[in-house]
Amino acid sequence: MTAGIELDTLEAKGLIRLAAVQPELEYLFRHALVQDAAYGSLLKQERRGLHARGGQALEELYPDRRAELAAVLAMHFEQAGEVEKAIDYHVAAGNYALQRNALREAHDAFDHAATLLPPDDGDEALRRRRAEVRLGRVQAGYSFLPGPELFDELDGLVPEVEAIGDQALAAKVHMLIALGRLQSGESPDEPLVKRSLDRMAEIGEATGDRSLRALPIALIGMRNVFSGSVRTGIRQLEEALPLLDDRHDSIGAAFARGALGVGYGTVGDFEKAEEAARHAKEIAAKGDLIAQLDALIMESMIRSSRGELDAAIPLAQECVTRSEETGASACVMSSAWVLGDAFHRLGRFKEAREILKRGADISAIVDRKVWRPTLQAWLAGTTVALGEREADFEDALQTARSIGNPIGEAGILSKRAEVAVSRQEWPAALADFEASAAILEREGARPTLARVLQAWGETLRAAGQTEAAERILRRSLATFEELRLDREAQVLKTELSVGGTPLSFG
Repeated sequence: MTAGIELDTLEAKGLIRLAAVQPELEYLFRHALVQDAAYGSLLKQERRGLHARGGQALEELYPDRRAELAAVLAMHFEQAGEVEKAIDYHVAAGNYALQRNALREAHDAFDHAATLLPPDDGDEALRRRRAEVRLGRVQAGYSFLPGPELFDELDGLVPEVEAIGDQALAAKVHMLIALGRLQSGESPDEPLVKRSLDRMAEIGEATGDRSLRALPIALIGMRNVFSGSVRTGIRQLEEALPLLDDRHDSIGAAFARGALGVGYGTVGDFEKAEEAARHAKEIAAKGDLIAQLDALIMESMIRSSRGELDAAIPLAQECVTRSEETGASACVMSSAWVLGDAFHRLGRFKEAREILKRGADISAIVDRKVWRPTLQAWLAGTTVALGEREADFEDALQTARSIGNPIGEAGILSKRAEVAVSRQEWPAALADFEASAAILEREGARPTLARVLQAWGETLRAAGQTEAAERILRRSLATFEELRLDREAQVLKTELSVGGTPLSFG
């Protein structure tokens, strides 16, 4: 009996159905229970043989599609008991998923490969394979694994890659450790961070790799831009970037260039910010999805800093959507803040609350201390704007201060001040606005300073302190004009000319 007749018989009995004719004939079981029953009726040895034949047939029929079919091939050879081939195909499936930016799928594939690996018996080839599989799993899960789990994986890899003696592999592991811990709010002087920064520089020196020697400076610079001294971070990135432009990884030139753009935007040097963002996009276009998302997030931050909310919102929305589709949780957090902040400033509080809550929920799981306190504070401010009375800013403030994040602290203070204004608690609001403005002025964050000064001046007016209000509002106007933020300057001029009609705090 031919295969065609057998298939016709099974179809006639209602056990299978024709699924496709082109590009190839394809049948499916009509119900999963039928498939389970048919599979369960086979003896174990029969199953192994059929899986082996199925895997071999796919290899022979589709030699050019092995990467695409790697997950299916891995399943067949694993069930056939051919563990070595199964591991190879699980790794291939993980790499293929990474290329398609399917991060969770990639993580699962590497994770499965890891469970099939035999114990370390001192064999050098096996040790390398174990390290590469574990590194693949970490790279796939880097943006969504909780901090403790991620760092346990990475720290466990250090002795393995050092024992192998592959300096490029060791440098990659130490770079991921340093970046992850810095993004989680740890200081460059923390022992594990310093160890990895020093090791990268040491490998760069030994191999003559100038970009690797510069990478620790760039990582510290990025950390300072987002949660330290912005001007120091700008100087560090300006020093490191000329040596990083030859790097083609997503955490290298594209991310660093985008971070420099954010730094320029934070201090109000918008021409340089635009140029850095443009360069970051060009580099990211040649890289992976994370590099592209990073560049997009940086651009949305610069637009927001410049007051161009209509341009920032679609960029941030695209970041959130693409990040969630691929499981890039770290990217969701940063883009959720940009989007939530823009909605809040436009008075679209319900939309702001929804997206800020998503970001805050992720930050609580992934535990990125750089973003968590800011997301918490913005969410608290938005819920109060929607009529809820309770808002606790203490945890957010303590976290920002504990990691030495002055810009974050200033933002949280300004949000707490806005809540105090809504309750007409003038002394508390004025104290927080003054403290926030002092930090922003010290750090050179002029666009945000201008907006906080405006809110402070309006609060002084509402509290009946007209003369002091006029002085602060004039400072705000002068800053807007220096930065050529013309729309916001014109709004404030109008307010001053009509005698101080209060504006919203959106």
